[in-house]
Amino acid sequence: MKISISSLILSLAAALAQPPEISLQAGVARVEITPTSFGPMYGYSNRKCGPAVGTHDPLFAKALVLAAGDSRLALVTLDLGSMVSPNLSREVASKLGIPVLLLAASHTHSAPSFLPAAGEPVQPSPYLEEVEKRIFEIVRQASSSLFPARLGVGRGALQLGYNRLILRDDGRARALFDNLQRVPYGPVDPEYTLLRVEDSSGATRALVVHYAAHAVVLGPTNCKYSADYPGVLQAKVEAEMKGAQCMFVQGGAGDINPLFQARSGKEDDDFAVVQKMGETLAAEILRATVRIHPLSPVRYPIQFTSESLKFADRWEKEKTLEVGITTVLINREIAIAAVPGESMHKLQTAWKTRADVPYPLFYGYTYSSGGVWPGYIPDLKTAAYGGYGGDVTTRIEIGAGERILERHLINLYGLLGMWRDKPGRP
Repeated sequence: MKISISSLILSLAAALAQPPEISLQAGVARVEITPTSFGPMYGYSNRKCGPAVGTHDPLFAKALVLAAGDSRLALVTLDLGSMVSPNLSREVASKLGIPVLLLAASHTHSAPSFLPAAGEPVQPSPYLEEVEKRIFEIVRQASSSLFPARLGVGRGALQLGYNRLILRDDGRARALFDNLQRVPYGPVDPEYTLLRVEDSSGATRALVVHYAAHAVVLGPTNCKYSADYPGVLQAKVEAEMKGAQCMFVQGGAGDINPLFQARSGKEDDDFAVVQKMGETLAAEILRATVRIHPLSPVRYPIQFTSESLKFADRWEKEKTLEVGITTVLINREIAIAAVPGESMHKLQTAWKTRADVPYPLFYGYTYSSGGVWPGYIPDLKTAAYGGYGGDVTTRIEIGAGERILERHLINLYGLLGMWRDKPGRP
C-alpha cells in the first residue's frame, strides 16, 4: 500500500498537535457507615414501625480518587437516601488538595433519616458528623495510596424499572408506587454505564456502576437498615471480581421505580426479592465487563466547573433554594453532570443526547458544591402533568430542571474550549 508524502505530513502534524500523555493514578478505600444505634428510617412517610429495629445488611461509603497529573477528583458512593455536607467539600479541598468531591447517594429507603426536609438547611447531628469523619478518612486513605491506573468504559441496557407516573383519565399523572405485576410502564432509561479502573497489571481495582432505578425494592413494612438492591449488586460483583471495589451511582431515577418489589411484610420473602433484583443486575453487569473499552491515553487534566444556582420555591414564592452543581470533564471523553436531589429521567436522557462527548454521565442524587438538597426536580412536561415529584412533594420552581441542564451544557462546552471571545468564520 502506497502512502503519500502529504498523508504522512498530515498524520505527523496531528500527532504533534496532541498534548503529551500525563500520568493517571487512582486510589480506593471503603468504610462501613451503618448506624450503631437505631433511629428513624429514611423515605416512607407511611412506615409503621417507627425507629429501625435492626440491620439486615451493612451500609458502606466507598471512595475512588483519580489523579491526572496535578488534578484531583474524589467520588464517594454512599448507601444512604441522601447526603448534604458543605463541611466535607471544604475539608477535602483544604486538607487533601482535592477540589472536586462528588457525594453520590444510592437513595436506599432503608437507610437512616438524619437530614432535614428537602430545601431546608442542613443541621448538625451525631450521625452526620460521624459519617463526615469516616468519609474524610477514606478519601484520605485513597489519596495516599495511589497506583498507576487505566480507565475503561462500557455500556449496555436492561430494563429493571418502570415509570411510576401514569396518565389517568382526568388528564393528570399520578404515581403507581406498587407494581407487583411487573408491568414495564414507560418511558424509562434502561441504559447502564460502567467505569472500570485497572492497575498496571490489568487487574480491576474499581468498577463504578451507573444505573437509574429507585432503591425501593423494600417497601414501608421493612424496619431494618439495608442497602436495598444496590447493596446486593455491589456485593455480588465484588464476590465474582476478587480485589475489585464495586460502587453504585444512581442516575435520574426520580420517576423510575424497580420492577422487583417486596411488599409482603414477611422479612425472608421480601429480602429474597431484593436479592433477586440485585443479582439480576449484577449478572448483566458481569457479562458486560468483557465489552468495556479502554479510554484513550490521558492527555488532559481533570477539569470541572462548580456553581450555585438560585431558584424560587414553586409554592412559596418568597422563599429560595440554593442548588450546587458540578460539571466534570475527564480526558475530554467522560463528562459528568452532578445534580443533587431527585431528577426525572428525561433530564438524564437530554444530557446524554446533547452533551457532545463520547461518554456523558448524569449523576443524580449527588451533592457536590454547597446549597440544599432540593428534593424532586421535574422536567417541564412532568411538572405540567403533575403527580408525585411532578407537582406533589416538589418545591423547586417550574423550569428548574431545564435550567440546571442548560448550565451543565454551558459549563461542558466551556471546559472543551468552545466559547470564543470573538466571532468565528462565516
